[in-house]
Amino acid sequence: MKFPNFLLILLAFLSLSSFHRQQTGNEWVYEQSKKGIKVFTKKSKWGHLRDARAVMQVAKTPDEMMKLLTDFDNYHTWMPRCSKSRMVARLSDNEFIAHLHFEAPWPVKDRDCVVRVKVVKDSKNGSITITQTSEPKYLKAENDVVRIEQLVSTWKLIPKNGGTEVVNEYASNPGGNIPDWMVNTESVDQPMQTFENLQQKVNTTQTAH
Repeated sequence: MKFPNFLLILLAFLSLSSFHRQQTGNEWVYEQSKKGIKVFTKKSKWGHLRDARAVMQVAKTPDEMMKLLTDFDNYHTWMPRCSKSRMVARLSDNEFIAHLHFEAPWPVKDRDCVVRVKVVKDSKNGSITITQTSEPKYLKAENDVVRIEQLVSTWKLIPKNGGTEVVNEYASNPGGNIPDWMVNTESVDQPMQTFENLQQKVNTTQTAH
């Protein structure tokens, strides 16, 4: 059976694309761009899930973005599906414990996570790194809520073009009986929505001034 030339070209392109993704499983793969936000994914160290990376530029200083990203009492105002959020303990000026509760669509159970947050400032270039790692045993687990026990999220705030380049790399294992395909559908949508909400939050704050 003979194929038209354009079909042969298309099949060759798809084969090369598939091969490229397999070969770069441990590298970030570009997924989507919207409103100045770029999202990338890669294979996670936890099972078959995908880690996410999002990047955007905002007209705020790294210090201003740091204040927003460490205001855990107000995470629920911009973090997708986060219904409750609070600062649990301030361990030092640069280290905190926070608790976040996420609503899940039925029949999946809600999730929550307890995270240890560390803030590190680079005095040379003015960049700020905020690292969140799971501390599942710090608080007693809630009834009928699945605690996320594996989570790492890193925010990098880099001075650039008079504002800040915001980079977030996120990896988690939500636990429970959620099919990998269902979680992976969120690996692009979730970071995109998170950054869109954060972008709107920043713009609203600017307008308020």
